[in-house]
This record gives sequence, structure tokens and C-alpha cells, in this order.
Amino acid sequence: MSQEPFKEIQHRIPPSVVRGVLLAATLLLVSCKASKQPHAAYVPISQLEQSYGKLITVSNAPTSDQHGTGDRLGIFRDSSGTVWGIPLTIADNGDLLGCAPPMLREFAVTDTLPADAVDIIGAVNQPSGWRGGTGQLELLLRDAQGRLRLHSVAAADIKAGPVCWSQSPPEQALKYYRLAGANAVK
Repeated sequence: MSQEPFKEIQHRIPPSVVRGVLLAATLLLVSCKASKQPHAAYVPISQLEQSYGKLITVSNAPTSDQHGTGDRLGIFRDSSGTVWGIPLTIADNGDLLGCAPPMLREFAVTDTLPADAVDIIGAVNQPSGWRGGTGQLELLLRDAQGRLRLHSVAAADIKAGPVCWSQSPPEQALKYYRLAGANAVK
């Protein structure tokens, strides 16, 4: 195949136009890239307990599609009965730290606890049945008669402002949990 037609086209396009098109394409690609939300700070658990109540149990943060982060999730209950799922990490000196975005108390409720739930005994990741993730967070609940059951709860993404980021690869924004008692939902 002859190169002559291509050389003819190449001579017709001024270099300044080629540079302009490349610059415009580069700017378009850069502007289309999703902006990364700022990092919320990890602080001592004692500080979080002042705002979100006592830490009652810990679990691994649920993940999807084999994109596990290895992050921990602390379950806190405040004096109003609201249950909070807050990312945890261990500092280099061994201290346990947690991350709550500054506006966490303003975020919507992500799920509701059953009306008969008296205590949260623990938390686990629901098995997904395959190696594609860990499934939803399940709380182990005790009712007034002492019966135990697992109850799946939903999380939500933080749409704006500082977020908690995973502390291990792949780096990703972590979800939040704000669970209300069935009697508290209006």
C-alpha cells in the first residue's frame, strides 16, 4: 500500500491544528476524570464514642467483586439507639482509630433494625456463595426472649464532602451505616 495519500493529508493539516486538537483532547480527558473527594480524618475511638456512643462490635467491611480492602468496621450505638457503622484502622503504634465524616449525623438513615431487636451481639459479612465479594453486613441480634438471628443491613455512599478512604489497596471511598430502630422511624 502506498504512503502517498497519507503524506498528502499530512501536508494539508497545519501543525498548529494538530497541536490544538491534541490539547483539546487532553483537556477533555482530564476534565472528565472523576474528582476524588477529600479524606476524612481517622481519630481515636474514645473521641468517636463521645459522639456516636459505645463501640459494641467489630467486623470486616463488606466488599464486592473481589475488590476487598481489608478494612475493619466498628458498630457503635448512641444514647438515642441509633447504630452507626464506622470504618476502623490500627495506627502504627497499635491504637485503634475510626473515621466519621464531619457531616455523618446529617446523612440519611440507611436501614432499620427490627422492632424486636434488644441487643446486637456481633457482626459478620454475609457469605456471597462465590469468590466475588463478601455480601452485605449482617448483625447478630438477640430479641427479648433470647433468640438469636442474623439481619442484613444496607450501607450508603457519601455523595459530597470528606469521606473515609480504605487504608489498604485498592484505595476507595468507604460506605457509611446509620441504622434506626423500627420504633424510631417516622
